[in-house]
Amino acid sequence: MKSASTDETYRSRFLDLFQVVEFRHVVCSSATGLEGRCLYEYDCQSIGGTPMGTCADGYGICCVVVYSCNGQTSAPFSWFTNPEYPLPSTNRLACALTVNKTSQDIKQIRLDFGNFELLPPIGGTCEHDQFFVSGQNINNVIPILCGINTGQHLYIEVGDIEEPIRLTIQTITAENRLFSIKVTQLTSSDISAAPTGCLQYFNGPHGYIESFNYKNITEATMAIHPSYLNNLNYAICVERDSLSCSVTYTNEDEMQIVNYDTDGLPIIPPRQAGVEIFNCPSDWLLISAVRLCGERLNDGSVLQDFYSNAPVTDIGAGPIMIWFRSDEGYVGRGFRIEYQQNPCIL
Repeated sequence: MKSASTDETYRSRFLDLFQVVEFRHVVCSSATGLEGRCLYEYDCQSIGGTPMGTCADGYGICCVVVYSCNGQTSAPFSWFTNPEYPLPSTNRLACALTVNKTSQDIKQIRLDFGNFELLPPIGGTCEHDQFFVSGQNINNVIPILCGINTGQHLYIEVGDIEEPIRLTIQTITAENRLFSIKVTQLTSSDISAAPTGCLQYFNGPHGYIESFNYKNITEATMAIHPSYLNNLNYAICVERDSLSCSVTYTNEDEMQIVNYDTDGLPIIPPRQAGVEIFNCPSDWLLISAVRLCGERLNDGSVLQDFYSNAPVTDIGAGPIMIWFRSDEGYVGRGFRIEYQQNPCIL
């Protein structure tokens, strides 16, 4: 028969084991500011990670997997950074990360831009600096990006391929660049997985959606020129809350989605909203099957004064999706709109 002290020792060891199992893969913060996962030190080493602090009350280590130029990773989560990170890199870069799928079950790769500061586009085209993705599903178009995209994210569809995916940054001048890109491999059952065809996917009943290169703040002291990019055509999706039956979009920030006629004249007068195909033939946001453009967000359903912003509500059932499109011509500042999911009225 075991003594009381023996039982207590057994229970203590059982609880210790439970804590060890419980903390695995929990997100943690490292001393560098890069997000890691709380793992056993052995597991961290097996995926090429570096211990950067402790977690789970000292039971685990905060494991961060970081690669720079010409790195190669098979880790389920990793970071792609400029060589001098967290400081900017000043040399010309031809920098690539090769991502091998962790398993055949991986369907998507999510990229989160912790920092993303490259030179801005010229007239909507990334001429000096480029970030581009190759090796993804043949029907999954990922736009070439440049400018300031800190805080943005995107999804890459990789379910149909077996070869590696490459993330590449190329620059042609010696100026400051700063980037830290979190690379997360996802199966179709992962909670962060997006519906197929969504370049961006937002969770939660409330949030903000903005165009690429909208921000005008930099940490690397470099040239800034906020504008959206040419030749975009992508879907932005929102996970529907279980109690939501509609979504309302509002705008309080600077907005500029431009359209010009064949004579090079703006179709929508300054400081006005544009609605539908005659106002928005080439560049537009599509919300609730209505094209929206101009310098105000207003579809006319609530307020007929198109010099003012007004709420736009989508009451459609099914997936929540908005679409953004631009042509190869003129570009404007872009958009940063707020969405709010509304409860069902019983």
